[in-house]
Amino acid sequence: MVSRGFLAKIARLGAGFGAVAVLAPAAADAPLRYPPATIVMFVAGWCAPCHGEIARLDDITAAARPFAVGVTVLDESAAGRAMMRAVPRDQLLMFPPEKRRQIEARLFRDSAGLPYSIAIDESGRVCADRRDGLDAAKARAMVAACRNGRTSPP
Repeated sequence: MVSRGFLAKIARLGAGFGAVAVLAPAAADAPLRYPPATIVMFVAGWCAPCHGEIARLDDITAAARPFAVGVTVLDESAAGRAMMRAVPRDQLLMFPPEKRRQIEARLFRDSAGLPYSIAIDESGRVCADRRDGLDAAKARAMVAACRNGRTSPP
């Protein structure tokens, strides 16, 4: 889980993370909302396949169009911080600590672990997910599933 100190460290990084998207609902008890028409990749510094996903991020992003691709780093280790530096700042998604706990609880309830990715349709609903390393072909397939109206459970 991410501490307030970690979020403060990110804020102090200044130019390196100047366009970090911090996603928070209007009220603390409001449901978590992801950016619409987006594939969200959940990664961590300790996850070897996740490093491969970050290395392929440009290809994944191109294949996902017209969807955007955002990355949420789930740890604050040195390896996690290095991953964050490798992600273009306009693709880095940060959540407040209480929402991160919700994400982590759902993530580890619904999957065996990382890597894990979800696709969010234009209405903000989860419409596809992957429980393995994401690449361009898999990103394209996730977008196609969303566009064809197939949805996974919320």
